[in-house]
Amino acid sequence: MTKLIVVFGATGAQGGSVIKFLSRHKDFKIRAVTRDPTKDSAKKLEKEYGVELVKGDLNDAEFPKSVFEDAYGVFLVTNFWDPTSQGKEVAQGKRIADLAKEAGVKHFQWSSLPDVEKESNGKYDVPHFTEKAKVETYIRSKGFEFTSFPAAAFYYQNFLTFFPPKKDEKTGKLTFTLPESSSVTAFDVNDTGAVVTAAFQHPHKWNGRFIPISGEHFTWSEFIEKFNKATGKGAVLNLVPRETFAKFGFPGAEELAEMFGWFDEFGYYGRAGKRELGLRAYHDLKSLSEWLEENKSAFDKF
Repeated sequence: MTKLIVVFGATGAQGGSVIKFLSRHKDFKIRAVTRDPTKDSAKKLEKEYGVELVKGDLNDAEFPKSVFEDAYGVFLVTNFWDPTSQGKEVAQGKRIADLAKEAGVKHFQWSSLPDVEKESNGKYDVPHFTEKAKVETYIRSKGFEFTSFPAAAFYYQNFLTFFPPKKDEKTGKLTFTLPESSSVTAFDVNDTGAVVTAAFQHPHKWNGRFIPISGEHFTWSEFIEKFNKATGKGAVLNLVPRETFAKFGFPGAEELAEMFGWFDEFGYYGRAGKRELGLRAYHDLKSLSEWLEENKSAFDKF
């Protein structure tokens, strides 16, 4: 029997990956939710993967219930860094969970993260983690037949966006300015869909599970060594105290500094996180070296 899956964030990194992997299996149909079904990125999904496009805005208090009609499952991800979503993730997640439950959805997957506030006893303030954890708690209370909570690690892609290198005009070398932290747990966001698809395929196995999606765990020194081996660029590290990083002045700098403090003391997934679970769901999660080799030309622009 073909199962209809409603995928949120369809034109984003996680949602797009989910669509890509689900489309490889004939036992799934995909309904892709996007704020603007007419834009090119949405139309591309329709053309390449045969998805059904529907309009939906997570901030809409009257979100259309028809989005969930005849759906077996839902994959929901919210984007904290979208200015229209900041401070609203809990309300967005609860609204969609309520509507999905009312519509009879059986399997609800939520892109979750650890409760930093609770586990650190308030020491670290990382809302883009904690708010997702609060939504997870709510979803667990709703009584869905199946729930799964894939938890994306730090994206390798962040080294091209949030933390890109800069060229030193004097030496010509690339410099990565990064906040001090003992380690980072990361992955290729394009692998998200493999784990989500596995959970939809084997709902009993992954029911109620928090599933870390982790490709590799490394130090900054290991990162720069692998970066230089892949690219041959001879890049260097500029590690700064988290207190200094927090004052860099760009939106989110303070929160990111707090996040790296959490990494340093508790690890990405907290002390109870089991990073091996993602590999059990998908054995081919990409390593850092593999991702760098595939994407080394993307750093030529810096």
